[in-house]
Amino acid sequence: MDANYRRDGPGKSPMGMNLVPVYAGQEPSGDPSEVRLSAPEINAIGVRTAIARMETVSERIETVGYVGYDDHLTSHVHTRVEGWVETLNVRAVGDQVAKGDVLFEMFSPVIGSSSADLIRAIEAGDQRIVELARSSLRSQGMSDRQIDEIASSGRFARNLHVYAPQDGVVISLEAADGMFLQPNTRALSLTDPSRVWLIADVFERDIGRLSENMTAVAEFDHLPGSRFEGRIDYIYPELDARTRTLPVRLRFDNRDRLLRTNMFGTVVLVPDQTREGVTVPSEAIIRTGQAERIILKIGEGTFKPRLITTGLRDAFGEGGRTEVLQGLAPGEEVVASAQFLIDSESALSAGLMRMAPTDVAPARGRGTLVALDPDTRMATLRHDALEALDWPAMTSRFPVRADIAIDRFKPGQMVVFHLARGADGQLGLIDLGGDDGIAATATGLVAAVTHDGKLTMRHDAIPAIGWPAMQMDMSVAGLDPATVPLGERIEFDLAKGEDGGFVIVAVRAAGTGEQDATGPELAVSVAVSPITVPGRIEEIHAEDRTATIAHGPIPETGMPGMTMRFGLAETLDPATLGLDTDLILTFARPDGVTMVLTAAEPAWPPMHVPGTINAIDRDAARANISHGPIADIGMPGMTMDFAIAPELDTESLPVGREIGLLLARNPNLSLTLVGVAPAPELLQ
Repeated sequence: MDANYRRDGPGKSPMGMNLVPVYAGQEPSGDPSEVRLSAPEINAIGVRTAIARMETVSERIETVGYVGYDDHLTSHVHTRVEGWVETLNVRAVGDQVAKGDVLFEMFSPVIGSSSADLIRAIEAGDQRIVELARSSLRSQGMSDRQIDEIASSGRFARNLHVYAPQDGVVISLEAADGMFLQPNTRALSLTDPSRVWLIADVFERDIGRLSENMTAVAEFDHLPGSRFEGRIDYIYPELDARTRTLPVRLRFDNRDRLLRTNMFGTVVLVPDQTREGVTVPSEAIIRTGQAERIILKIGEGTFKPRLITTGLRDAFGEGGRTEVLQGLAPGEEVVASAQFLIDSESALSAGLMRMAPTDVAPARGRGTLVALDPDTRMATLRHDALEALDWPAMTSRFPVRADIAIDRFKPGQMVVFHLARGADGQLGLIDLGGDDGIAATATGLVAAVTHDGKLTMRHDAIPAIGWPAMQMDMSVAGLDPATVPLGERIEFDLAKGEDGGFVIVAVRAAGTGEQDATGPELAVSVAVSPITVPGRIEEIHAEDRTATIAHGPIPETGMPGMTMRFGLAETLDPATLGLDTDLILTFARPDGVTMVLTAAEPAWPPMHVPGTINAIDRDAARANISHGPIADIGMPGMTMDFAIAPELDTESLPVGREIGLLLARNPNLSLTLVGVAPAPELLQ
């Protein structure tokens, strides 16, 4: 269960489990996150892999619908006068008719009287009366074709001929031989089935993604392999109150007559605008409450986890795939089955714990800025391999935190950056700078040179790195402190040192260099995340509501530990602040630069736990310890490495026997060994 607990012979771990032998040639690579499986093991647990590929991604809407006739191609036949059907030429539903065919003949006394009036008007030779007689027959539903036949033959008509208004098939037939028809009786209906409607029901949650320019794709179970493409014809204005769905009318070509009314099918609405994205099978994603990851195959029988950020899922392409926004390149091979068994390996779990970068321990990288959208604050970077995340070199998109001034960056610029994962699981840029090594340029005055070669700087606010105006001792690199003029205002460049803190790398007279884009004119005007750091309050100045505070290093801004004065928040009562006691201090940054003390909580007391120091790395100031359960934080007994407090003498630490351990909790939730006690004292 603990890959760090190793012995040179058989035995049991502190948790009572048998040690597993490792033979020559089977040694691990040194990366605790890797898992090696033999071919029989891979076959036994059913490992299957899939290749990540680029695919067209769009936010589809999936729903169902029913086929219906196109009402724009449908006609209903009524008569305008009463009468009896004498000759019915259409005998059944489904009969094919052509425009102008006689559907039926109907005897009507009104028609006989009106046609006789037309003949008498023609015989009288009064053209005005003839037109009136023609108009009367038209209003009774007689066609010009039949009226002309009456006028030319001179014989009145006792029957009305009813013609087909369009090509199509009969879909409804009410008329029958000898039937008495009235104007309110629909004799029959015709439609053209070469084009049909499909009424789809869009669920309420999908309405926001619905637009009229979407393409519709329908499939039917009885037509396997057939896909029908159509367009949105109409989006109805009202939801169905019972089903809470919005009807959408789709138009499909049906010249092959494969679609018939009332057929039920599945419908996918695809927007015209799509994008290309990396996708993997959805079952390859391991989802937890804290992160999403995949298991990557990096060699024959060798697997490794990787932290990723996902996008759309099962809503594009052939379905069953998930878009990977961050952390995976096309062509990489992922485990699509049995990944949970591989994930259960203890070494893998240990590796995953270190793969979620935070503000305290971000992942660092460098690359080229491909694009930067100032409105959405999204940056596209073509970056090198990120060792902290085990990501290969690829192009990724990241959101940019609000306290980073982005006006000074241009596409094509080489940059360095730091990444941290937010609560939404997406990695974002918490620091961004040019890859010239200069993190910021500032102005100030050198008050003195310390005995260890540092410069005592009294500098102005440095918005680019979130430092307020203050006095501090700063390290230098690449320049001789003795050459720096004392008591004169200078302009200096800051770069990140190996320990993550800032060092002065160049000095020049104020005003001689080019104005840096990170100067005071770009001061951040938005509030940023508060900072929590251990420290002590040495003195309170009630007259101006400030306090002299000795604090530890602040990784968020690269500020080393020092003593300086800070303002107190209005909500903080100075009388409640303890002096000369270890505290956990919380500072707000209302303008992104100024630090204001908002809370001072007592530091957590060291936790007492029994355990054994297995080994000590004095160079790294770390100890490998097998400890019992830590009830205060719910941690089970295990073997792991701990930092050793600087004030603790490593030579005096007992190795190989059970003792009492004093473990202090740090603000970043890590633990530090701060002392030891004999085991009997601990039990008392």
